Amino acid sequence: MLGQRWEYRIGNSIVMVDNAFSWTFWAQERLIVNDETAQEAGGRFGLYRSFGEAWLTHLGEGELRVVMTSQIAGIACSVTLDRAPIEPEALWEASWRGARYSWPQQSEWVEARGNRWMA
Repeated sequence: MLGQRWEYRIGNSIVMVDNAFSWTFWAQERLIVNDETAQEAGGRFGLYRSFGEAWLTHLGEGELRVVMTSQIAGIACSVTLDRAPIEPEALWEASWRGARYSWPQQSEWVEARGNRWMA
């Protein structure tokens, strides 16, 4: 499996968006908030995935929205809070062998640098 992770800081929370795929056309995604998996999905031939999560803001309840789309040069990830875009603080990558819905250990994610083709 090949994976990438986008890391966001939203208020006092750390939000991770993970995407992984295999060469057998399997893809899986998950949304992690403060080290807890909030949502997870997977399937074959996925070109688009979105997650919506209720989020408490200083103005009341809002929506954290994550949209991942497949593109020719990799996967694009967009995160918004009440339609306001949020930029990632870091990008991580990993490769591992495992079954569907498996993920690498935290220590196996390495910061993406230089010439990366996935993100």
